[in-house]
Amino acid sequence: MNTLPIDLYKVIEYGLGGDTWQEFIDRYKEKYDLLQIDGFEFEATKLDYTFSQLITSLGVKTLPAYVDPESPGYEAALGELEGRTGNIPTQKKFYRLNRVTVRQQLQLLQRVGMSALTEEMQNVFLGLLDESADGLIGSYYNALTHQRMRIVSTGKFIIDTDNNPRGLKGITIDFNIPENHYQVLAGTSRWWTKDEHIPANQGSASDPIMDVKNRVKEIRRKYHYLGKIRMELAQDLWDDLMTHTTVLKRIGHSLYPTVTDDSTVIANAQNEDEDRLKAIFKKLVKVDEIVPRDSYAFVDKPGKDADGQPDLITEQVENFKATNIAFIPVGQIGTIQGVEPLTLGYEANKVASYDGGRLKLTQRANPETHSIYIESEAAQMCVPRMPQYMFISTVTV
Repeated sequence: MNTLPIDLYKVIEYGLGGDTWQEFIDRYKEKYDLLQIDGFEFEATKLDYTFSQLITSLGVKTLPAYVDPESPGYEAALGELEGRTGNIPTQKKFYRLNRVTVRQQLQLLQRVGMSALTEEMQNVFLGLLDESADGLIGSYYNALTHQRMRIVSTGKFIIDTDNNPRGLKGITIDFNIPENHYQVLAGTSRWWTKDEHIPANQGSASDPIMDVKNRVKEIRRKYHYLGKIRMELAQDLWDDLMTHTTVLKRIGHSLYPTVTDDSTVIANAQNEDEDRLKAIFKKLVKVDEIVPRDSYAFVDKPGKDADGQPDLITEQVENFKATNIAFIPVGQIGTIQGVEPLTLGYEANKVASYDGGRLKLTQRANPETHSIYIESEAAQMCVPRMPQYMFISTVTV
């Protein structure tokens, strides 16, 4: 029987179909080319694992002083420019190519040698490599989306059990949003007083349209933000908001001013097109954009499979905080900062760079366990640069 040793890296090369590892990874650029992290743009990679937050104050345009013709004018107050720094956490993940499938193919190769590497077998390995590479690149982008949504909806990025069950915990990255920019509705003023958002659980003193309208007025008059305002919230909260009877009543009376019966206008509003409801809500509260966020993250955590055996299970995690509404400037509000991870100790042809080197994908074969690993590493952080114009309201439970 032929028992020639098998080069696991050679198996990967055959699976790549003649491409180099870098050429294989470059194929994914087109797939993810349209993905955007709203309001955040990539900076060039850094040399160290710290982010710098350059906070600029736009300032209000104050009136000039009235003086006599011969007197000089008075100096204008300059906007503040403040720099702060923090640490960028590193994220890593790996795929171990399907153990059973790989072992079956390797046993065949062990018996008859590399001549057994048929096109069908090559496609098996290609599929496994594609699953791994695509999964790691997708995870990289999902991590940035998760960061962006959590930061905008909570003002911080917290690494803990819910979003990092197998890694670091209890880490809070604060982006210096002033404490008085956070609002928490309490008691019967909350839009709903229980987590089931039905009319019976509405706060008896709740008035979502007036709450948002007053919040926007405060942002304009007290905090002197005069640019365009975007209101962001979770899609589920937006859907629930469009069933809140106080909201429907206000919109209904706006649509049907000649109808005086509340129950009639509520019923009429319930049958309106969602885009029309959104347009009227936006007009009533005086925001420029309303963006419901319908996205979730998923994490792998220790658990048990269907047979009760220890295994990794996948669990859904919210991206945008479901109880909160964010008010942010329209346009760019920050940058994505990070480093190009080091890959010392790897052969050059076992390393691929993605997204300008922000993500590294490496191959590693372990002959002792007949395993092939595809590993990723990235260290990137969404960093707001206008925290003084970011506002967060917690409106429900």
